[in-house]
Amino acid sequence: MLKRINVGAEVFNELVESNSFYIDKTIFIKNIFEDNTSKVILITRPRRFGKTLTMSTFHDFLALDPENPGDTSRQEILFKETEIFTNEKDFCSRYMGKFPVVFITLKEAFGNDFEGAYDQLGCIVFRMYNAFSYLAESPKLNPAEKSIFRRIADDDEYIRNVANKNKIKDSLSNLLMFLNKHHGIKPILLIDEYDVPIAKAVRNNYYEEMIDIISPFLSSALKTNPHLGRAVLTGCLRAAKESIFTGLNNLLVCSLLDTGNNAISAGIGFTKEETETALAYYGLEAYQEEVSRNYDGYHFGTKHMYCPWDIMSFCYGNAQKLAEENAEITADNYWTNTNGNDVIEEFMGYIDPNDVDTMQSLLDGNAIITEVRPALCYGDLPKHDIRDFWTLLLNTGYLTFDPQYRSKTKNEYRLYIPNEEIRDCFKTKIMEFFETNPTILSQANLMIKALTEGDAEAVEDNLNKLLSRYVSIRDFAANAPKENYYHGFMNGLLVTGASLIEEQKSNFESDNWYIDLIIKPKINKRLAIILELKQTPDENKDKFLIAQDAVEQIGSRKYAREYIERADIREVLSYGICFCKKECTVVGKRLK
Repeated sequence: MLKRINVGAEVFNELVESNSFYIDKTIFIKNIFEDNTSKVILITRPRRFGKTLTMSTFHDFLALDPENPGDTSRQEILFKETEIFTNEKDFCSRYMGKFPVVFITLKEAFGNDFEGAYDQLGCIVFRMYNAFSYLAESPKLNPAEKSIFRRIADDDEYIRNVANKNKIKDSLSNLLMFLNKHHGIKPILLIDEYDVPIAKAVRNNYYEEMIDIISPFLSSALKTNPHLGRAVLTGCLRAAKESIFTGLNNLLVCSLLDTGNNAISAGIGFTKEETETALAYYGLEAYQEEVSRNYDGYHFGTKHMYCPWDIMSFCYGNAQKLAEENAEITADNYWTNTNGNDVIEEFMGYIDPNDVDTMQSLLDGNAIITEVRPALCYGDLPKHDIRDFWTLLLNTGYLTFDPQYRSKTKNEYRLYIPNEEIRDCFKTKIMEFFETNPTILSQANLMIKALTEGDAEAVEDNLNKLLSRYVSIRDFAANAPKENYYHGFMNGLLVTGASLIEEQKSNFESDNWYIDLIIKPKINKRLAIILELKQTPDENKDKFLIAQDAVEQIGSRKYAREYIERADIREVLSYGICFCKKECTVVGKRLK
């Protein structure tokens, strides 16, 4: 009987105990804890690549049993069939079940405001202390230390109260000290998704308040701490200037771009060989090419990597189909609704028109050459520097890099969208931006209302407000002319205001011509609106004359003839719109 497929599994012992399929990555434990000497290691990878499962595996292997120190029977059951247990007996004897381990994840430490985020962080600290409740009675701790421990462990409302935020700042370093004193062994610290609180704080405008808490919370535990054995952190980015790592001399950063250690590069995610193993186990090896086209393309260092979430989701969705007659094996998009990053939406309104062609080139399947900022600071993100945008897309999995590319310019890389699934996600995220952004919705509705009223001046005013901030969506046709950029922009706006529109046609064929846009509003079903869009890159050209020519084109090519002749259409309005970068001019004319 085949092993279960536990898509997105994040707890190693549950994966083993449920008899679920597992690609053996246990040798990575030795790579991290013995084969390098760095006291603190930061591993940055996109989400859904298995960072949390990796950290859970570390914990289950290393953590001692406080009630029975030296008893490794639990580990022997969990790891008995793994590579590390079979081939690394000496390492296992020295590391397996030998350390107090503090393992926390900060992926839930966020909120819509600082108070909400702080409350979540307080809950994490409360649970962290309660995982070591035996310390409250430790004979190795003095009364003052036990009092500090009990104050947090016994009262979650205490540590979740913002008034006591200074207690959170020292809570992690204090816990490490308590564990070291109790066991006589320096504990190991595992922090998963350490940067989520900072990223969410930037997104929700409480960055300074969060940094004031999270920086001392982490740095006091990591820097020159005599009670810390080793620490491993995971996240999407290295937060360079947030002062978390300032002064931390013994820090090893293992980012996507690092090429010096293949063992570490391959430790999180599936290699090509591991992907082939998973497909073969479920009888899907014949679909390797389809899997590669949709899910392949990532590089970590010089290693070629696949996203485990995608591969196991593909197996889960298709393994049973093999027994069904005429069942279709499909490579679906599994990634689009799982990624928690808001990077595209955050930047879409601020992409300079000069960078629009770069965005189009990526969507067309081409590569771009650009500077990447390895030491990106979250606090700089509100400046919307385009280099930060490409860096975020790389680190969050929307882009990958070419490890063979060599540049004489420091930190310059060749980037591209890794596969068809991510290209589809890229497009979807852009279109969803139009559909969900409340500012766009409000402005789009005002524009549609002005179109129905024949108010060209109001149409122009509302369009210019939108263009000034959201000139970042373009039509996705490969090698599209500039008009298609604005055609896609207008289509997106009209889709956003769909509640006001009865009928919308784009590139509608009329005789030997194609009409850019035709609209019939719900508020007046006897009204037809025809739009002709033009574009000029030259800011010195008279946009009014170009827009006026567009209106005349509607008449000369008889775009409106059908609606003028129809008895059920009482009114026909036409608009010519000339776009130039972040501005437009609108000319209107009543035809019926």
